[in-house]
Amino acid sequence: MTKRSHLEIEQLEKVRFWIRENRRMRGWSARKLSEEAKLAAKRRGKLANVSQQSISSFEAGHNKSIPAWISLLVDAFEDTPPSIPIPEISQQPFPIETPCTKKIPPETDLRKILLGLLAPMEVNLHDAWSLKQQIATSLAKRLPVAITQPQLYADI
Repeated sequence: MTKRSHLEIEQLEKVRFWIRENRRMRGWSARKLSEEAKLAAKRRGKLANVSQQSISSFEAGHNKSIPAWISLLVDAFEDTPPSIPIPEISQQPFPIETPCTKKIPPETDLRKILLGLLAPMEVNLHDAWSLKQQIATSLAKRLPVAITQPQLYADI
């Protein structure tokens, strides 16, 4: 009995998972996949010897190595990409959102709000507080302008 390395077993599982997922994405059974693989082989002038049983057996983990017919499955998947569902477009117009009518608080109130939102920093407590105050003051001054005129800050 040949021992398989962990890497070989993982690789085999990835191939099994890949086949199963690609088959399910297309809504195919193992039988349908074998038929598509035979058609893909025929289009390429290859001889196909893959059956529904061999695909099911491989997916179930009964095979201990990657079979030669895997390339036929790859060809079948390439020839038939999965269908992407197109969402239905309703005939109703999109609702037009009205701009926000809430006012930005005055600079002093905004500064207090921003001070409360700033996370604690791992520096000297006194230094942290003065840094927070500087940041809050700067934000309180610039935030209302940035919200009303964002083009001024487009390149920053």
